[in-house]
Amino acid sequence: MSEAVETHAPQAHAAQGHNARNHSHRLQADRRSLRLEGPPIPADATLSILLGGRPIWNVRAGETVTPGPDVSVIDWPAALAGRLTGWARLSVLQDGLPLSTTATVAFDDAPHQFALEEAGTGIPQIVNKWGRIGRNFAGERAYLIDEALDEACRLVEWLRGRGQELFVTGGTLLGPVRDGRVMPGDDDVDLAYLSRHQNPSDIALEGFELERALHAQGYETVRHSAGHLQLLFPTADGTDRFYLDIFTYFLVDGWFHGTFHARERAGTVKIFPLRSLTINGRELPAPAEPEQMLAAIYGRTWRTPDPAFRFTTPPPARRRYDNWLGSLDGDRENWEDHHRGLLRGDAGQGAGHTPSSWSEPSAFAKDWAGGLRPGSRILELGCGLGADARHFAEQGHHVVAVDYSRPAVQNLHVPHGGTGSLRGERVNLNSLRETAPLAKLAHQGAGPLHVYARLLLNSLNGQGRENTLTLIGHLLRNQDAPAEAVLEVQPGESAPPFPGCRFHAPVDLAELKSSLAGLGLEAEDVTPHNGRREEGAVPASRLKVRAMP
Repeated sequence: MSEAVETHAPQAHAAQGHNARNHSHRLQADRRSLRLEGPPIPADATLSILLGGRPIWNVRAGETVTPGPDVSVIDWPAALAGRLTGWARLSVLQDGLPLSTTATVAFDDAPHQFALEEAGTGIPQIVNKWGRIGRNFAGERAYLIDEALDEACRLVEWLRGRGQELFVTGGTLLGPVRDGRVMPGDDDVDLAYLSRHQNPSDIALEGFELERALHAQGYETVRHSAGHLQLLFPTADGTDRFYLDIFTYFLVDGWFHGTFHARERAGTVKIFPLRSLTINGRELPAPAEPEQMLAAIYGRTWRTPDPAFRFTTPPPARRRYDNWLGSLDGDRENWEDHHRGLLRGDAGQGAGHTPSSWSEPSAFAKDWAGGLRPGSRILELGCGLGADARHFAEQGHHVVAVDYSRPAVQNLHVPHGGTGSLRGERVNLNSLRETAPLAKLAHQGAGPLHVYARLLLNSLNGQGRENTLTLIGHLLRNQDAPAEAVLEVQPGESAPPFPGCRFHAPVDLAELKSSLAGLGLEAEDVTPHNGRREEGAVPASRLKVRAMP
């Protein structure tokens, strides 16, 4: 969902007039942080950081600045820090006015000028509200939002034919209502429908049925929750031209719920009858009272542009959305960005990883594959860019490898040159609906199906771990021939696998073994070793898991 955020520096024109603030700070920066030497910065100030004269990040001082007596420090978001190289012209605006003269800073010894843009396309990028690197479609790329609006018009008509009414919401509603235009840099279209149901289970089932219908029409989707579906429009290189978000809104016990944030008394948000709203020359349906919807989503101050706006979901709303609709897609976009960076050769170095190692099979894979019978069947869960899966296939085994990262699965299509076979599937293990169908693999081939999962459990949420272990239990207990699963986990605290990874947690070995025992499985410790072969690798532990006699 878009927000009340401008991608240009707010009121920057004021800096040119006689009201411009005197330059009060001196700027310094490296790959870790930005330092503003000078007086303290008020907590409620909005700071706009510009690189090369272009705004790339807007923040609230109180949320990001570490104050000191004579210096204020802002750590770069991890996704940006991993990209900073070369030199850049740096400037910072406070509430639209410059804090200092423009400074030339060097992030490292590279001789080139840094540009935050998408490799291959040159599309300018910004740091979005989630701390991720996202596209900025302002300026010469503004035509892409028109393409997205055209797709939205087609989708509205198609769904109307099915008896469902979509309407614009979020940032797609905010810009035209508040400013009379699409917000600069908007890169998606936010749509919603009001569910026919009030029971959370029925609401979720309704959304799943819609998803199946969209797939039948040829749309590619990812599901963020049972109430948030995203339609993807990828290019040939796997990046997305734009997105369409479809949010499920619903009424329960007299309360309006606007996934994923809003929760207000039902009488305060009027949706029907829908009205028509002109957006870039296109007529799209909108709520009957747009102002009420915007107040529910963005708060009472929605009319005032806020470049540093962030959603702060009230706890009562958060509990309901998490428990009723779940959270299925955490970190996928960060992993996809990381995998694309590895494939381009510019992802940098994370914990236990060097830029060249992603294409080489792990020591774990080599050790295990060497002990399997020729032509074994293997299911790899969380395959990443597929170095281990390709190694298994090259050794003559028949492999199904799954991951929820699209560039990871696409990379599996690279010929492996072995005598075995390799098939990739995009599966989100955090979703039981996507995980459960893998159980049928147990009976789709000759011989036992073994399971391989390396450093996967550390990157799954609680639901994802439960889904994965349940699947492993089913596969190992329901085969005619004995099969095994081998798991590698990091039991202790360690740095995340790459900058920008938001979810990475240690796995308690005793708790894991207890969970496996509850599924009728026994786990045997395998001689521990470093999780990766490279110098500086993080410690990891291996388990060999079988069905109990």
